[in-house]
Amino acid sequence: MSAQPIRTTGHQITPGDIDEDAYKVLRRLHQFGYHAYLVGGGVRDLLLGRRPKDFDVVTSARPNEVRKLFRNCRLIGRRFRLAHILFGGGKVIETATFRAQPSNEGDVLITDDNEFGTAESDAYRRDFTVNGLFYDPASNEVIDYVDGLEDLQDRTLRTIGDPTLRFREDPVRMLRAVKFAARLGFEIEDETRAAIRDERGELRKAAVPRLLEEILRMLWGGAAARSFEVLAELELLEVLLPEVAAFLGRPADDLWQPLHGLLVAVNRRCNGQPGLQNGVLLAGLFWPLYRALIEDLPQRPSNRHLRPLAEQLVGPAAVRLRMPRRDVATLVGVLEGQYRLEAAKKRRGSRSGFARTPHFPAIVDFLELRADAGELPGGIASEWRKLAAECPQPEERPRRRRRRRPRG
Repeated sequence: MSAQPIRTTGHQITPGDIDEDAYKVLRRLHQFGYHAYLVGGGVRDLLLGRRPKDFDVVTSARPNEVRKLFRNCRLIGRRFRLAHILFGGGKVIETATFRAQPSNEGDVLITDDNEFGTAESDAYRRDFTVNGLFYDPASNEVIDYVDGLEDLQDRTLRTIGDPTLRFREDPVRMLRAVKFAARLGFEIEDETRAAIRDERGELRKAAVPRLLEEILRMLWGGAAARSFEVLAELELLEVLLPEVAAFLGRPADDLWQPLHGLLVAVNRRCNGQPGLQNGVLLAGLFWPLYRALIEDLPQRPSNRHLRPLAEQLVGPAAVRLRMPRRDVATLVGVLEGQYRLEAAKKRRGSRSGFARTPHFPAIVDFLELRADAGELPGGIASEWRKLAAECPQPEERPRRRRRRRPRG
C-alpha cells in the first residue's frame, strides 16, 4: 500500500458527473469547515465510465454534527452510525463519518463499528482497493491511499490488507467480491480468491438478512448468470444453497445450462434494477431442481400435490435464509404455477379462475423468463399475459391488527 496517498487530477470525473443533491451535501460540509469526499462505488464507477447507482459521502463531521447542518437528515444504524440526508423522490445521500481501523484483538468479527478516525484510516478500513478511492470536489482530486487506481486499471479485485482477516471481520465481503467481479468484469486476485475458499464457512456467522440481501442483489444486478457461476466456482453456493449446489454440480456441467439461460433472461429483464418480485427471482434458482423432481416421479402429480412438493423443496432454504413469508409464498406459487398453467391450458373454462389466483402475475412473469430463456415458445407467455390483464386480481385485504391484552 502507498506510504503517502496518490493525489491526481488526471481523471475523467467532472462536477457535472456528480448527482446534484450529493454535490449540495459535499459543498455544505466544506462550507462549515469539514472534510468531505465522494467515496466508494460512486468514485469507482465514474472512473470506469459507468453511471453510479449511489453517491455516498464520507466526512470528518460526526453524525450529530451532520444532523445539525441538514434539516432533512436522520441518523440510522447501531453497528455503525450513519446520516441519511433525504431529498425528493425518495433519494437518500448516505453520509458516513471517517472510521477508525479495528483493533483486531480477540474475535475479529465486527459487531460494533462506531470508532471514528481519519480519511486514511477510513480508506484502509474499506473492503476492496477499488472501493477505497476518494474524490474531493474542492480540489478536483482523486485521493488513493490503497493503490486502488492501479487495480482499477488492471481490472483486479483485491482486498485491502490481509484477505483472511478482512473476511473474518465481515464474511459478507466474500459475497460482495463475487458481486463486484461479476458486475464489473474484474478478476478476483489469487490470494483473495484462495481466502474466500478457505474462509467460506465464516458466512454462517454473518447476519442472515445481509446474506439474503446480497443474493437478491446478485439476481437483479445485471450479472446474475456470472455471479452464480463464480459462487459455485468458489464453493460459496454450497454454504448458501446446498440443495441447489448439490443438484447443479459445477458450472461446466450440463445441469447448469437451464439455470444459466434463466439467469441471462433475468439480466435482460432487470438490468441492474429490481424489476421482478423477490419470489420470482428466487424461483429461477429452484426451478431446475423442482422440474427434475416432478419429472422423476413415476406419474405426474395432481394439482393438490404440487404445492407440498414445492414447499418441501424450498423450506430448508427459506428457514436458513429467513426469507420473508410473502417471498416464500410467491416462490412456492410460481413453482407450482408452472405446472398448473399446463393443466389450465387444456381446460378453457378454468383459465379465468386460475388467472384470478393471488400469484398469477408472478407466475406469468416467470413464464416469460422461461420463454426468453428458450424453454418455451414466446407466444404462450403472451397469451397468458393478455389473460392476466383481462382478469384483475382480487384486492388484498388489510391485515387486522391484533390488540394487545392489557397487563395485569
